[in-house]
Amino acid sequence: MIDYIADIVVINANIHTVNSKHPKAESFAVKNGRFIVVGNNSDTTMLIGPNTKVFDLSGNTIVPGFIDAHIHVLSSGSRHVMAADCDLRSITDVQDALKRRADKTEKGGWVQGFKYDDTKTEDNRFLTSNDLDKVSTELPIYVAHRAGHVYYANSKALALAGYTDTSPDPHGGKLGRDPNTGKLNGVIYERAAEPIRNLLPQIDSNDRKRGLKLINSMLSEVGLTSVHDAMVSNDEFVTYQEGLNNDELNLRVYMLMHRAHFPDLKEAGIRTGFGNNRLKVGGIKMVSDGAIAARTAYLSEPYIGSDHDDCGIQAMSAEEINESVKEIHNAGFQVCIHANGDLAIDMVLDAYESALHEFPRKNPRHRIEHCTLVNPQILNRMKNTGTIATPFCTYVYYHGEKMQYYGDQRLEWMFAQKSFMDYGVVSTGATDYPPGPYEPLLGIQSCVTRTDINGTLWGASQKIPVEDALRIYTLNGAYASFEENMKGSIEVGKLADYVVLEEDLLKVDPFAIKDIKVCLLYTSPSPRDATLSRMPSCA
Repeated sequence: MIDYIADIVVINANIHTVNSKHPKAESFAVKNGRFIVVGNNSDTTMLIGPNTKVFDLSGNTIVPGFIDAHIHVLSSGSRHVMAADCDLRSITDVQDALKRRADKTEKGGWVQGFKYDDTKTEDNRFLTSNDLDKVSTELPIYVAHRAGHVYYANSKALALAGYTDTSPDPHGGKLGRDPNTGKLNGVIYERAAEPIRNLLPQIDSNDRKRGLKLINSMLSEVGLTSVHDAMVSNDEFVTYQEGLNNDELNLRVYMLMHRAHFPDLKEAGIRTGFGNNRLKVGGIKMVSDGAIAARTAYLSEPYIGSDHDDCGIQAMSAEEINESVKEIHNAGFQVCIHANGDLAIDMVLDAYESALHEFPRKNPRHRIEHCTLVNPQILNRMKNTGTIATPFCTYVYYHGEKMQYYGDQRLEWMFAQKSFMDYGVVSTGATDYPPGPYEPLLGIQSCVTRTDINGTLWGASQKIPVEDALRIYTLNGAYASFEENMKGSIEVGKLADYVVLEEDLLKVDPFAIKDIKVCLLYTSPSPRDATLSRMPSCA
């Protein structure tokens, strides 16, 4: 009988299971980190023993642990440790933050910043080398736009990278220039940043460990139990493994491995799915175009108000995409390609269709990361190939001021959660942090209301019900990592990943979903197990 005694029993809860067959429950029992009973209070009473932890939720809401299917986890943690946070409201404030970092930087070192966002500043413009030279001309300075596809360098950094006023635009990138003089202005787009990135100091293992600890805490606090880290390097892979071995990895991590590491993984016999339920090798990640927030996504029609009919940046040629997809697909990996604009998405789908035709595979679940601007033709092709979409979920709310560059017509087909469902395409909850805020409840609200921080409605036809938004942030995220049978819903046999909320997200004002307090998060087995033998703080 002892084998049937539960480790944890939750009673009197308002449980949204995300199980279509049994969507509601008031109680569940957990043993060895998995749900063994989900139902009514009477169903779990007999499973309570002397050592069972019993939580009476008094009507508080429980949902499955949230899954962010595209977020830059460890790299963000490391940047929080090593770089100045430039999410500030003026260029003067940014300069001050970089100056504080410069004052602590030894000669020969680099000053780095990240999360700069031009449209969030009162200046409403990109940084320039002149701006950064006012911080220092002796130390090289390199700042990343929040979107991660535009960068800014001072004159010292440009010189070290070998860039001069006569340098041509490199393949897959562009160098910003003063419109009057034609001289470099310090703005660097896409792959043009590679010569500078190659010069940056290596992140050491201690910084990565500190970054992992910090980002674990940040993401867990908002209810995330699983993440798909969207571009993992070999060094980060090692840090994740060390965190797992030292019982310091709170999150479940599905690693999208950088394209550069594919040959070694293939040679080692490692494929998508290798690992355990805490840390797993996912797909191979590539980038085919620019960003929505930085207005470099590769579009079929120009950006509104752009100079010279600007349609964005193509970071990979069709030939590069085709060749890489065929090789990675044939090796048995999931393919995950960043494509925002409709032209970029079409090229990716061309490659997926070709690979599937030449090398048929059952349900490879290839992905289009972001998959921002779609149309009926794209959606039908995605359905036919089983391609998964990981659209931005916090962008409408947080980046509303940038939506003007796309126009009303295109906005009805952007972050198209409703259309994905209508066409039978699986889509997920994703934020891409740092480009977008990482809070899943904010993402759910943004999908439900399609309203930005100022109350402006963008693309109303793509609104979805709260129930559907919850599903994309849970079960659909699990599907994108081939894990829908082990997590993503509160069902018997699945991992006991759940979140306790202060209010019911299905009943509150939709514009207040983002403000719901996360009272407790539970993943098991977990290094936090010892600390969770308490009632949730809002019970």
